[in-house]
Order: sequence, then C-alpha cells, then structure tokens
Amino acid sequence: MSSSSPIQKVLIVGATGLLGPHLVSVFDADAQFHVSILTRQSSSRSRQFPPHITIHTVSGEYDKSESELVKIFTGQDAIISAIAAQAVPQQRVLIDAAVKAGVKHFVPSEYGHDTRNEQAAQLLPPFFVTHKRQVVEYLQSKEVEGLKWTAFVTGYDFSRKHAMILKEYGDYHWSTTTFHIAALAVKNAMLMTSEKIANRYLFVESFNVSQKGILCALEELTSTKWDVSYHDAEEERRVAVEKLSRGNFSAIPTLMRYVTCARGYGGDYMCYEESANDLLSLPEESLRSALTKLLN
Repeated sequence: MSSSSPIQKVLIVGATGLLGPHLVSVFDADAQFHVSILTRQSSSRSRQFPPHITIHTVSGEYDKSESELVKIFTGQDAIISAIAAQAVPQQRVLIDAAVKAGVKHFVPSEYGHDTRNEQAAQLLPPFFVTHKRQVVEYLQSKEVEGLKWTAFVTGYDFSRKHAMILKEYGDYHWSTTTFHIAALAVKNAMLMTSEKIANRYLFVESFNVSQKGILCALEELTSTKWDVSYHDAEEERRVAVEKLSRGNFSAIPTLMRYVTCARGYGGDYMCYEESANDLLSLPEESLRSALTKLLN
C-alpha cells in the first residue's frame, strides 16, 4: 500500500443500510481518513453513529437535490455509495454532482453479484443487475472528466442458516464475503495509488463454498445431524420467474439463491477473475468462526 494517500476525506452514502455501518466503522477506525455521512431529510435514521462524524442532510430525494449535493461534495476526495438496490439509478445524480464538485473517486453500490453476467440479468429484477451495470457504464463515461471509479464484486453476505439444498447444485462452489471484509476492501483500496485500483472491477471473497460443504460444517459445529430438504433448482427457478412476471417480489430471494448456486450465472466469479484479496491486503477469515457467529 502507498505510504501516503491522495484520498483522505470520504463521504458515505447509504450508511444506515446493511453494509453502510461497516464502511463507516472501518474508515473511522483508520486515522488516514476523515469520514462523513450523507442522508436524506426524509430518511428514518435508527442507527446511531459516533458524535464526531458529520452527517450531511439533503432536503429531498437525491435525484432532485443536485445543487445541494455539489455543495456537500465540494472538498471531498471520495464518495462511497452503499445505497439500496432499488435506489441504484439515483447514483447518476450523485456522480454528476461528484464531477462538478471535483471529487477524485467514486465507488458505486455493487458489493454483490457480478453484474456483467447476462444470464443473471435476465432472471433478476433490473435494480439487482442491469441498473447497477448501467451505473458503472455511466461512470466510465465520466472518466474523461477526471472522475475515477472502482466497483467491488463481493458475492452475497454469508448468512445461510437452514439446510435447504438445490439438489442439482449442492456441490457447486460460489464466492461469498462477510460485510466486514467487503468494507475493509473498499477502505484499503482508497489507501492505494489510483493506478492500481482506478476504473476497474475488484473481485473479493471471504470463502469459496458449496451448499453441502456449509451443511457439513454446520453439522460438525453443532454435533447434530441436520434435517435436509432437497429442492429442484430448475422448477424453483421456473416458479419464481412466473411469480416475478406477475409483480410478486417474494420470488427475489429464490432467484438470488439460484444465480448464486447455479453454473454460468457468475456466482463463482473467482473461476474466471483474479482475486483482489492480496492486492488489498485482506486478512484470511475462518469459515468455522463465521458459522459460529451465525449460530449464536
């Protein structure tokens, strides 16, 4: 890592979401950075942050607050977005404001599936894949204006607590990353010289696992033989697609599970991409420790 970083003032958007608090924590813990938070006046903030962290508030929705955003972004070195999937398209105005404010670096809200995968894009709602990819394409169009970007592919958070196996893909491996490591990856990237991390995707994982492998580990940790239900993956996909076509968004978790575990949908992105774990000096994690936390 670089001994001196051009990135010092970091503003986090979406700090109260799933990943946001972890981002705030790792940046705040590093004396290299001065972290602040952006939120909307209408947002209900149930999470409390340390009093020394500045919280900037805009009066309306982000896509109607560009002039306010430019003022807030002025003087910031990097904007780290962790906004919810449904709000992903609003990042365009964040990007425009960042360009006008002279921000050096923008990290879009990715942190999940490899959104370049066309098969996954055909199954999942646009805000999970297509809209995220379009945001990166928009960032690419802003490179000529001096704004650099980095997108992080981290897989889905490690949170499976039940023994439900997609029988066709029970042995298929996929990448997954804990929230802490995902946040640490972003922070460590901001410490590096821009030529190493600018205008590219970085692929990170805590574990490369399979459904059956997780089940075996859970049975070992609990000293219990778990009840297992085996589901027809293709039938589940068919039913979920039909539900989604009728506007029933309860099908989304099923489709997310499918694209994670099924071959060809980008779940095991380390099969075709280089890991950035070493580049970002990420520590190794213990699968046993991660599972133990889930069980407690």
